[in-house]
Amino acid sequence: MKKIIALCSLAVALLFAGNAKAQLGINVGYAPENFVVGDNSTAYTGLFAGVNYNYNLSGDINLSLGAQFRMNNRSTETTILDVKATQTDQQYLIDIPLLFNYGFRLSNAVKLSVFAGPTFTYALSGKTTYKVSGGSSSHTFDPVNWYGDDSNMNQFNVSGTIGGAITFNSIRVFAGYNYGLMDLDKSDNGTLKTNGLFVGLGLNL
Repeated sequence: MKKIIALCSLAVALLFAGNAKAQLGINVGYAPENFVVGDNSTAYTGLFAGVNYNYNLSGDINLSLGAQFRMNNRSTETTILDVKATQTDQQYLIDIPLLFNYGFRLSNAVKLSVFAGPTFTYALSGKTTYKVSGGSSSHTFDPVNWYGDDSNMNQFNVSGTIGGAITFNSIRVFAGYNYGLMDLDKSDNGTLKTNGLFVGLGLNL
């Protein structure tokens, strides 16, 4: 399935690159993500940066293919007497959003648009690091690899993405929501899904 998605993305990218109606954009933003296990949710701080090609299909209907690097981070501290335990989680991902969008102009300089479609995600790495400190000494344990040989976490995910944007000349402000469709827990002991809002700033080149 990953190879099929990669080939489809490459084909769309080549179509965009060879079409004069394709517009390149660069994006940065904030994307906190929730890891949901049953009724429990854990929040991560997320940041992303990437590019997208927006291809005009017909009239005000467009198709956007993007590629972005995203980082999730979370840190918690627990103190008992004079001993402090710190847990730090870090995850690095690549997102490939493939979004249909419809836009309409309020004026020559201002445009509103809505978008929806799938976002394909591959986790490059993920780890948890534990550190214990007390007094003048501290010890950091070897990181726990989320995707090691004994891991039950799936590195591949597909999300449904919806949102909207407002564009002022070449500056674009956008916001949306990702809803993870896949169970990232490969075991039979439960389910792990993701969801989260995102906001960003883009520049159309």
